[in-house]
Amino acid sequence: MKRCYIIIVFLLGLVIALSVGKAVLCNTLSTSGVFISEAKQKINFYKTQNAILSEELLIASSLTNIAEKAKMSGFTGENTLMVVKTSGPLAVRP
Repeated sequence: MKRCYIIIVFLLGLVIALSVGKAVLCNTLSTSGVFISEAKQKINFYKTQNAILSEELLIASSLTNIAEKAKMSGFTGENTLMVVKTSGPLAVRP
């Protein structure tokens, strides 16, 4: 009879301990879920910003953009050749 009483008390204590553990775990997970969703929103925002900036970088570093800026700055076209036919020094000292 004592053996059954000990088993029942043990099982009842185990059920209570597991119920309290489950309540604590659920409470912890419910509050961390808010932080996880905020972190996911920030990650998505920074991913879109990163994609936009990488596109802007590719546009700014494209060869056509660089050629247009060079033309606006006064650089000559590709077809112009300059040939120096003198055998003297190119730089003259004052």
